[in-house]
Amino acid sequence: MVQPKDRNSLKTVEKAVRILKEFSHERPEISISELSRDLDIHKSIVSRLVSTLCQSSLLQQDPDTRKIRIGVGAFRLGSIYASRQEIVRKTTPFLGTLVSRIGQSAHAMVLDGSNGLVVATVESPSALRVIMRVGEHRHLHSTASGKVFLAFSPPSLLEAIIEEPGLVRHTPATITDPDELRAELESVRATRIGWNNGENHAGAGGVAAPILDDGGHVVTTISVVYPLNVPSEAQKQVIAAETLAVSEKLSELFRSEARQRPRKR
Repeated sequence: MVQPKDRNSLKTVEKAVRILKEFSHERPEISISELSRDLDIHKSIVSRLVSTLCQSSLLQQDPDTRKIRIGVGAFRLGSIYASRQEIVRKTTPFLGTLVSRIGQSAHAMVLDGSNGLVVATVESPSALRVIMRVGEHRHLHSTASGKVFLAFSPPSLLEAIIEEPGLVRHTPATITDPDELRAELESVRATRIGWNNGENHAGAGGVAAPILDDGGHVVTTISVVYPLNVPSEAQKQVIAAETLAVSEKLSELFRSEARQRPRKR
């Protein structure tokens, strides 16, 4: 049975985690007042928790602006996670192959709740390219990789997203009609290719393919992203074919290594 003291401790930890999760590439620095307002937690409590997180180097405070940002302690933990990630280790060389063949940036994404999480990237050397950073989250309905996850996941995932937060419109091209999205997901299942035609960011497109295990579940996705006005329609089909070919090789690698692992008795 959880004692009142333990329950209070759990609530404190939960609030600290909520503070950490407010930071992103899009929002790298936040004031204590903003954290208090956005999280609906009293400013004095936020200040106390931030102070504790700063002492452990998970956060740090800019001495001039007094705004809070992620600290070196969080970077160290993230680096440990990244260096040990099997998906990152396996996919990165294949992403590099895609970039060298196609000339556009490539990334790998995993499913994180009801969003996609970028776990590996290889950037194009071209000055005209789309940049995605490791650690960024993306909505599933408006990205090529996200559509792949939705297509190969139980229908309940899509229905939950439709319910909350809904099919958020990011650009005029974003699919916000559930029936239209369901029809597109049928095509993704048939072709194993997901497309993004400027639906998440205006002017940025992409194509993605799944890495499937023996059960047909998506382990991760690989995707090539590009400025929409750069490749021709014919070139986009070549990009899709290259992406699919690499995804099939990666799928076989994952399945082969899984078969070689000793089975638990």
